[in-house]
Amino acid sequence: MKPNIIFVLLDGSRWDRLNESPNFVKLQQNGTILNNITTAAPYTFASVNAIFTGLYGKDNGVNAYYKMFRLKDSVEFLPEILQKNGYFTSCDLISDKVISKRGFDIYQSHNEYEDDLQLKHPQLLKESFEKANGNPIFSFLQFSRIHTVTVSEVLKHFEWDDPNYYAQKDANMKTYDDVFNEASNYAQSIINTINELNHQDDTILVFFADHGTGVGERFGERNYGVFVYEETIRTFYLFIGPGIKKNSIISKHFSTIDILPTILDLCSTNSISTLPGKSLEKLLTNNQDVEERSYTFSETGGLQGPFPSPKEPNVFCVKTSSHKLIYYKNIEKWELYDLLNDPLEKNNLIEKEIHIVKKLKKELLDWIS
Repeated sequence: MKPNIIFVLLDGSRWDRLNESPNFVKLQQNGTILNNITTAAPYTFASVNAIFTGLYGKDNGVNAYYKMFRLKDSVEFLPEILQKNGYFTSCDLISDKVISKRGFDIYQSHNEYEDDLQLKHPQLLKESFEKANGNPIFSFLQFSRIHTVTVSEVLKHFEWDDPNYYAQKDANMKTYDDVFNEASNYAQSIINTINELNHQDDTILVFFADHGTGVGERFGERNYGVFVYEETIRTFYLFIGPGIKKNSIISKHFSTIDILPTILDLCSTNSISTLPGKSLEKLLTNNQDVEERSYTFSETGGLQGPFPSPKEPNVFCVKTSSHKLIYYKNIEKWELYDLLNDPLEKNNLIEKEIHIVKKLKKELLDWIS
């Protein structure tokens, strides 16, 4: 019997603040968390489409804010793959702009200001199980409260270049931590729903972030989408369910394009085409090693900020387990950071580590072109 997959997006969650929530710390003990996954793009449209296709935006068609509806017809899409393999599929999103309707039996959205997702999402799960008639379900749930509190409400008060926003970083972080505690409570409510429906033994839950949320660390970025520093491109995936190792933390370096093949392996379902991602299923279930990626890539083009580019990406990075090279195309600027000794990315080594720069620059330019 194929497992149910409940895919829960805790939109905008930061990997480096997970332990600030006692409830999320307890939640992690139930499964395996991968906490060093590089998002393909630090904003929802491109990130989620990369996850659902196993392809970077330049390959699936969604690599800019204004290309949100450009998903290529020829690209395989996770809900379609699962639907063809007997799954009943459903989703609830903050907007119908997030991802395509392709492959969903139930496709709905919510009002981020009015709907109580701790009521609406359990109801969707119950409806999905009922309509599945004994078949496995795949349900994608987007928890949007972090977005509402840290993005939608912030936009009302600060322009991107307002120094007052950056001067209150500590207050911004407290606001973030408070709403992430709400996300932890919501996550537990989803687990409780699965237990109440008596599906805990045949359901794999995946709690994840599409990107992180800045709180004013970098002038020019209020929240995300402008830069490719760790606070917004390093993400996490917490897997909980039958066969998944418990109380396991894995900090190996992977990419969001690795998630689709992982899901397909967990479902014993094969995609038709060959995907560039690598499955992490054995890392989660069989206590077997999976070699981390030599390189991961991320790109963005902000809606606002110092060099907006919503029609095409103009900021790129290549990341290894130890270093990150960033390229600002519009201004022809490069930055290199030692992620092990300078995790906050404050000390630009572009003029000092010439051999590393040369190697990573070749990888990044080859990837871009």
